[in-house]
Amino acid sequence: MIIREHLNYLLGSCQNLKGGVQMLQGEQAPPEAILTLDGNVVNRLFEFLKTDADRELRRRFLCHLKEVQVFSYERLRAQLCCPSCNSPHFVRKGWRRRVVKSSRGRLEAVVLQAHCKLCGRTFRPLNTRIGLSTGRRFLDEMLESALKLSLQLSYGRSSAIMRKLTGGQICGETLRQKMATKAAEVKVSPPRAQDTVLVDATKVKAGSNPRGIPVYLAISAQPGAQRAGRPTLIKRLLHLHVGRSDGLKDWLRTVSIRRLVHDGGEDLSGLARSVQRCRWHLVHQMKHYLWQDGVPCNRRAEYQKQVQSILTDEHKGPPRYRSFIKRLLHQGLMTSAGHLQAAESEAFTCVKERGFRFATTSPLEREMREINRRVDNGSRWSERGIESLLKVLFHYRFNQQTEPKSVSS
Repeated sequence: MIIREHLNYLLGSCQNLKGGVQMLQGEQAPPEAILTLDGNVVNRLFEFLKTDADRELRRRFLCHLKEVQVFSYERLRAQLCCPSCNSPHFVRKGWRRRVVKSSRGRLEAVVLQAHCKLCGRTFRPLNTRIGLSTGRRFLDEMLESALKLSLQLSYGRSSAIMRKLTGGQICGETLRQKMATKAAEVKVSPPRAQDTVLVDATKVKAGSNPRGIPVYLAISAQPGAQRAGRPTLIKRLLHLHVGRSDGLKDWLRTVSIRRLVHDGGEDLSGLARSVQRCRWHLVHQMKHYLWQDGVPCNRRAEYQKQVQSILTDEHKGPPRYRSFIKRLLHQGLMTSAGHLQAAESEAFTCVKERGFRFATTSPLEREMREINRRVDNGSRWSERGIESLLKVLFHYRFNQQTEPKSVSS
């Protein structure tokens, strides 16, 4: 008896159980089975209150939705008209029942109806204004949670997890369609004059090509605030497409880019005012070309260290670079020398123009690994499907400081 009195006190009761408990409207007293000393009171009490709260939520949602529509109808009556004949002569005609799904389960909703006196059509004048259009089946809060989960897991598993953890039901095919809708809404801002644009690509298992198809990504990055004593970067999505490199080059010709850093996988010379070859890739790729020239494995690191030393020499770097190419040619290492010759015009651009924030594509490499982590799940994607998913993925990754836009249902 004492245990029950304390529990009811915590639930808001200010009277003794013998004198009767004052309950709020719609509130129910906990059943006797919960208030037993078997070590499981907390769990049973939580389950009971959760069910009770969801029941009250559904009741209040329906009640307040009706009140809002009645108030809006009276206030906007003069602005409303029949969608068929544009007649302002109509009268109210009851309610149309609807059901929308949320992370708290199915919610019953009603939409106010009107009857046109001229053409006889029955219509719902407040559908769009209250956000209950004919196509709406899910609340935005549920869709946002489901989409964020789908960015990490498959659509099918995301659907199962949402159903298990929240009680909200949304199938995998619907998630795929909503992902495409969200991707179409993502607006990518153009690069700014002070931005250093980083460009890279990686292959994903998509399309009909057995070896996959490349994903081209362009971002800008700038230093952010310190977090836990470590520096951060603020990144912005500038361009993303799946397919041939022509899409990237067309975009670069369209926008005006002052500073561009790339890894040398594509010839991007002349597509920006100043183009810098990634210095890390320039050194790292030497290992492959030295292997093609027959240089033993234990000697390749020596050549790489020399190239790295030349690139970090801001004063004598360019003449040393040309001398090193001549030495490679003299030693018969034609492939390695050709690699350095092709990058000579872009190797020291960041030294000539001080506005470059980065001389490597390292801020972008982390995003390349994120693409491979999400995409490489043993299945083959469609080009359009993987492009939609990646656009939404980087929209959320790069816009964490601001609240994302709601998904249209």
